[in-house]
Amino acid sequence: MRKPEISIILPTWNRLPLLRRAVDSVLAQSHRDFELIVVDDGSTDGTRDYLEAIEDPRVRSIWLEHRGDLTSARSAGLRHVRGDWVAFLDSDDLWLPEKLALQRQRLAAHPTCRWSYTGYLLVAADESPLPERSALLGSPRSGHILELLLRFEVAVSVVTMLVQRSLIDEIGGFDEMLPVRSDYDFALRLATHSACALPENLVWVREHAGRTTARLRQVDLYAAHERVFRKAAAAATDPKIRALCLRQCAMQLAGQASALSRERSHRAAFTALVRATHDAPFNRTIWRTAAGCAARAVGWK
Repeated sequence: MRKPEISIILPTWNRLPLLRRAVDSVLAQSHRDFELIVVDDGSTDGTRDYLEAIEDPRVRSIWLEHRGDLTSARSAGLRHVRGDWVAFLDSDDLWLPEKLALQRQRLAAHPTCRWSYTGYLLVAADESPLPERSALLGSPRSGHILELLLRFEVAVSVVTMLVQRSLIDEIGGFDEMLPVRSDYDFALRLATHSACALPENLVWVREHAGRTTARLRQVDLYAAHERVFRKAAAAATDPKIRALCLRQCAMQLAGQASALSRERSHRAAFTALVRATHDAPFNRTIWRTAAGCAARAVGWK
């Protein structure tokens, strides 16, 4: 088969109705030079029958035994790409038809830029818009956005990206030691290279109860973010960036402590706070959090 320009990786597990919509949004792209690699993580809901019935030769499937690990599924897809550019889509999200075309046009106009991302909208399970939630997302910014991304001042979703395959190889792909928030870690490593941003909202990200992060405890989400920031701090060569990463570590530990305190896990909460003070000993948020945790521990809250 002729080598495609773009390889699209789409992992899925037991989401057949949503998967159909996601695949349709890929096949409706105005940019036609792509391959779609669907990585099935051991689905049991008829996904295999649906994929095997697709007659479009650009669609390929990879069958895995179920692991429940989105990061491993994406990595498996990367091992099979043939294109010089790689895009990612999750089985519960959707692309607008001009998504790939506009990104390729913008990247062609900026040949030194090796990756791109777009704006996106949050939608409910039934695809109705969530304007208040979407308004909280930072507008896409071009250039060197690492500091903005570390401060959560821009939102970069992996499903909005188009990345040169050679750049993915250089940064090491997805970190399979980070099964949660490996996408954010991936974005941080990409952000050490200048980004080409499209302000258009070309992706719909679906908010629903079955979303991977929706099933996690708040404590676990804070812990996952802290691991990502800790890794970024260790890799940083700029003292300013390293200090920012450590402050963000402290903020995630403070959030973790507050969540543990609400669960009445007071000893674990104070252990997290002690670690936070090592990263940012003079941060007022940490001390306010400590006061709240202490009040809960003695029954004042």
